[in-house]
Amino acid sequence: MRIPAGHVYPVPPAVEDYAFWHKYLEVFEQVVVLSRVRTVPIELAGCARADGPGVVFGDLPDYLGPWQYLRCLPTLRRRVKEVVGMADAFLLRFPGAVSLLAWKSLRERGSPFGVQVVGDPWEVFSPEGVRTIVRPFVRRIWTRGLRQICREASAVAYVSREGLQRHYPASERAFVTHFPNVDLAGRTASPEQLEARVARIRAGSRPARSVMPLARLGTLGSLAQLYKGPDILLKAVAVCLAKGLNIELEFAGDGAHRPAMEALAQRLGIAGRARFLGTLPPGQAVCDLLDRLDLFVLPSRTEGLPRAMVEAMARGCPCIGSAVGGIPELLPPEDMVPPGDADALAQKIFEVLGDTDRMERMARRNWEAAKEYAPEVLVRRRREFYMKVRELAGHGTGPSSLSDRVSEAV
Repeated sequence: MRIPAGHVYPVPPAVEDYAFWHKYLEVFEQVVVLSRVRTVPIELAGCARADGPGVVFGDLPDYLGPWQYLRCLPTLRRRVKEVVGMADAFLLRFPGAVSLLAWKSLRERGSPFGVQVVGDPWEVFSPEGVRTIVRPFVRRIWTRGLRQICREASAVAYVSREGLQRHYPASERAFVTHFPNVDLAGRTASPEQLEARVARIRAGSRPARSVMPLARLGTLGSLAQLYKGPDILLKAVAVCLAKGLNIELEFAGDGAHRPAMEALAQRLGIAGRARFLGTLPPGQAVCDLLDRLDLFVLPSRTEGLPRAMVEAMARGCPCIGSAVGGIPELLPPEDMVPPGDADALAQKIFEVLGDTDRMERMARRNWEAAKEYAPEVLVRRRREFYMKVRELAGHGTGPSSLSDRVSEAV
């Protein structure tokens, strides 16, 4: 959103504020972000800006949905070409309609580019994930487009370790790496905090209690689409409550589908046991939520590598997820369920909450596994990738000229 003063702010629940874009300035002198931008007539006091020194936005029309996209297409194509002409190096982030347009513009120019593969369009446009009459066509076009983009890119970074690579392989000549969009700096539980969680798990052992203790389930994710399976989670919670399990659900996230999910909780008769928290600011607020949960649940229909689950694991949360995208790289098979299956998810919740020894093992395993995503490891891989993208512009391997700019299509 662009305000009258000219500053740009990310639309909630996005997290791409200035700190997100600033990391590119370790390698590039300027970042030109190619993105949809809506002008609003109000000031946004207290919100984190997206623009700032070295970060500018190439505004595109703010279309919503496939029909508005088609109406805006001539303007989008013209504007994309203009903004692409402002940059020296090029980085696409896919899936995304803007990146698809930018790729076509780069092909016309014959410009080399890098791509960050953050998700699988085949899963994103599954029948339950997106509900529109054009879904089957977009699914095929974007899946075919991403395969072609990966074959043509000179540098490819995946958020998964191996899952996305199997479906969207890079050229043998390309520089290839992987790093998720995860920032665990200051967010990993200390050994003392992990032991405190383990002590709480042991204290909740059923034989030691005359009354079944309350268990807190939780999840984090956007409600802009149903990608994270919030409806599946609500239905599973309803099954668990009907069978006598004493649980509550906390849902952090916001978006267009929030009213529908609140209405679903009402219809299922669990509104008193499901709290919708809205978007939480990153950092301590997220850590506080994760620390009070007994079980983190992410029944996604599609994923790259879920940042929220890595954050939960770093806090020592026992986690359940669906077997899609990069989740199998994070969890063992016994902690996963098929996507879209509320009954299987409910059964898994029963199994885990009924076995405190298993929950302790899950907590310790997840905490250890999250160390693979330590900031120093990911920063090194990310910087190597950005340096390779910079080299494609013919400006060498380090910042030297004020003309070196990267255009990121999002």
